[in-house]
Amino acid sequence: YWYATPIFERKVYAYRYVNLIYNLQIWKILMDGYAFSTNDDSYSERRIRTLYNAHFESTMMDFPQFQTSSQQYVSTFNNKIIIKPFEEIYPRLDILDFTQNETYRPQLDLLIQSYQALFDKPYGDMRSFYQIGGIHGLPYTAYDGVIGDHGYKSSELDEGRWGGYCQHGNILFPPWHRPYLLLMESQLVSEAKEIALKYPENERQIYVEAAKQLRHPYWDWADEKAIKGIPEIFISPEIEINSPDGKKKIKNPLKSYTLPVDLSYPLEKGQNPTDKPNYKIPNMTYNPFTPAGYSTIRHPNSNYEDQYDIMNINISTYVPSVFRPGLYQMFHINDYLHFSNHGLTSSGTQMADSNPGHPDPAKIVGYAHFASIETTHDGFHIIIGGLGGHMAYPDITGFDPLFYFHHLNVDRIFALWQGVFPDSWVPSNININGTYTELMNTTVDGNSDLTPFRKSDTAFWTSNDVRYIEKLGYTYPELAKFKGKDPKELQSYLLELYKPDPHYGRRFFAKLTIESGKLIGPYSVRVFVDLASANADTPVTSPHFAGFVAMWRSTNNHQANNNSYIVGSVDITAAMERLGIRMQKHDYVQDVNATTGLLMSTSIFNVETDINIVPVSLDGKGISLKDAGVNKVEVFSFQHDEVNANFLVESS
Repeated sequence: YWYATPIFERKVYAYRYVNLIYNLQIWKILMDGYAFSTNDDSYSERRIRTLYNAHFESTMMDFPQFQTSSQQYVSTFNNKIIIKPFEEIYPRLDILDFTQNETYRPQLDLLIQSYQALFDKPYGDMRSFYQIGGIHGLPYTAYDGVIGDHGYKSSELDEGRWGGYCQHGNILFPPWHRPYLLLMESQLVSEAKEIALKYPENERQIYVEAAKQLRHPYWDWADEKAIKGIPEIFISPEIEINSPDGKKKIKNPLKSYTLPVDLSYPLEKGQNPTDKPNYKIPNMTYNPFTPAGYSTIRHPNSNYEDQYDIMNINISTYVPSVFRPGLYQMFHINDYLHFSNHGLTSSGTQMADSNPGHPDPAKIVGYAHFASIETTHDGFHIIIGGLGGHMAYPDITGFDPLFYFHHLNVDRIFALWQGVFPDSWVPSNININGTYTELMNTTVDGNSDLTPFRKSDTAFWTSNDVRYIEKLGYTYPELAKFKGKDPKELQSYLLELYKPDPHYGRRFFAKLTIESGKLIGPYSVRVFVDLASANADTPVTSPHFAGFVAMWRSTNNHQANNNSYIVGSVDITAAMERLGIRMQKHDYVQDVNATTGLLMSTSIFNVETDINIVPVSLDGKGISLKDAGVNKVEVFSFQHDEVNANFLVESS
């Protein structure tokens, strides 16, 4: 009867009788047949879990994990995943050093094999790559049984509540990702230690030591070397390693991850990977569908293949115009609230204010209008993933292996910022969007649980717990180099490292205030200088292009609150130099109207006409300023300090 029943009715029956099934202990027989004896893509194990959680969201009952008949049945809820700090401190290294320096070759061999080991684990195992990747967003199910006091209800999606565990758009953005990365890193190191013991006796000790020192590398996408394009390690289909069985070529696990079950939902015909070579990338308001057996992708074409030429053009364009200026601004910000995330209000609180944006420029506000770490982070996701690419969508980004190398760099930037401003830390504020375990508009602070990351059987990690990274067993090369020195020395080094260009004197920045709930799905707001005709077709290689502010939106209704805003800034100095636009300090006799006190029209560009804002969706289509939520555009200028030219002093 079950198999003769229409699919829709099966869902109804399953919903209605799942409690009876569970209590009679026949659920396994039924669900094995239901989920895995049919080829219908619509009814995977993930959907049964979602259905179950929706029906029993107020209970603490655990729903065990299922495997196909070819895999061993596992259930890991009874063995909680505890994230423990490493016992010894070793540095996380830049991926270019990690892959090009033969000293680290044994660690690279182990990292590659460890990633593959996590890929190969049954997807129901909480230690598997699938489960760890699913913490960030989809499939919106409980990781390791963690549902919190306010478990997620699928009905809340339409109200704007975020269904993943990740914290975005609030003060917990930097610290939440810290135990997340530590979870992935600790699982990789655990696998590496097991693999090291399998090497021949003459190599074993080298690999045992390499496993002990292994820390997950990062990719510094703002370094000048990044202008050359994405590192080969992330795009090569195969990689040669020295394994316990000798040297061999294997499929490169850092290029992509093959989904063991469906991710998201099938779309209209032609918009699914199974439609290749006529795959039409879906509208930006929908998550791309990834069927079981298909891999993650970056900038896909009609044959569902990566387009690395587009990605490398993006990187060479945006490293100097977005990433380096973003970090350069960031290391001037001395207040955690402004540094940590992209939404602030004129009162200095977070979002939800009738007067969005920062204080009037006449007021002393320090560097409040500079880019936050989250703003620059958002831009990387969009340009690396592209339309249809997993990295570009918050709901599915955690399944691309590159996500972790990106966020390791974000954590590194966070740690370096802490080194420069050690006394500023997580204040109390509001999480407007909610998470899988938190309601919308919840008060959060340094003691808030960073779910689902356990530090013991009874407690979760908090921001205060992860404040000092050496206590977690890792560091970064720059922090080791400047340990014990004046924070100003580290700041000066970082400003020199990420200085966008050789220009000294006056720098100009366009600040954009954007209403976050106007559009669903990711898009960007491009800034051009002195090009009134600029539109979505104007190439970013134009000398008038200055940079962009990324709007990394979920394709669901999350963050659709009409009282929250994104604040981003674009350094327009280089574009002004290219175009020969005046940047000198104004002469108050020659340049200012004595009657009105305003600058004469010939003295400086007009913000309303010469700063040209072009919102563009991921599919390259233009969006009106109103529809994109562009609320305000302002221009600020800064003067380089006369004593230390790396520093900027606010001057207008």
